Amino acid sequence: MPTESTKLRISFLNLKVTNNGEWTGKGELYWDFLVDGEPTGGRSISNVLKVADGELIPLSATREVRKSNGESLSISGSISERDNLDKDDFAPFEDNYTVNDSWGRGTHSRTVRDGRLDVTVTYKIERV
Repeated sequence: MPTESTKLRISFLNLKVTNNGEWTGKGELYWDFLVDGEPTGGRSISNVLKVADGELIPLSATREVRKSNGESLSISGSISERDNLDKDDFAPFEDNYTVNDSWGRGTHSRTVRDGRLDVTVTYKIERV
């Protein structure tokens, strides 16, 4: 008997920067997002984005996956702020969903913090 599966699309929508990690001036952000451990958008440390407090950064990273009832869906990543004199601020997150959670369908906002860095990542999970 074949196992029923569900096709899902995960879309990373935006980053809302509450605090860019710097005391003054703009922070230099970079990030990585993963769906089930597979890279799904990011910005490298060699290509940081200079941002001020309060900025909304639009994202366009998406990934489609197919899930069977016994599996879980993992959405993870990190947002970092590059520092030249100190260690970089590094704020990771991970969310897991199963068929019992309806695969997490809907829009999710996840706030991550480290040091002065305070950023909210918003992503959406939808059935396709």
